[in-house]
Amino acid sequence: MLCQICNTRTAEIKIAQVVNNKKIELNLCKKCAEEKGVDNPLSALPQLFGNLIMGLLGNEVLKETTKQENEVSCSNCGLTWEEFQNQGLFGCDTCYDTFKEELKVVLRRIHGSNQHIGNRPSRHRITMPEIDLERAQKELQEAIRSENFERAAELRDLIRSTQRQIEKKRKNLN
Repeated sequence: MLCQICNTRTAEIKIAQVVNNKKIELNLCKKCAEEKGVDNPLSALPQLFGNLIMGLLGNEVLKETTKQENEVSCSNCGLTWEEFQNQGLFGCDTCYDTFKEELKVVLRRIHGSNQHIGNRPSRHRITMPEIDLERAQKELQEAIRSENFERAAELRDLIRSTQRQIEKKRKNLN
């Protein structure tokens, strides 16, 4: 397979990322990888993925923020939202708090949501029924609002079962 940058040399480094349930792969030759700063492929993953995401999203998605939001800069490292758009990388951990609202827009566009609702490891499922209960109650309200009464009944039963599980757990602790 040829390098996807120069299209002349054989690709020796393969980088893959999953975005919106689609696997995206980047195949590079050693020379192009070195030019992009990928001496050790693992050390450059954040930069490559940042650039890959920026390339996939285009600047339109990231520039949905207002001019006022673009003027905000990180109090710790001084990075601006515009600089993040160009680099695809934050300067420090404070950037995540500084650009929280802008990130919500981007994450919603990439993943369809800005809240993780996936599975937890099985060892945590029993110890965290309160989170399941809260999520089920929100989903129940939405099902009722959208008049999906069949789903609402399923959620009602799940909520009751979870509440019993919580009570049983509390009794066992006492």
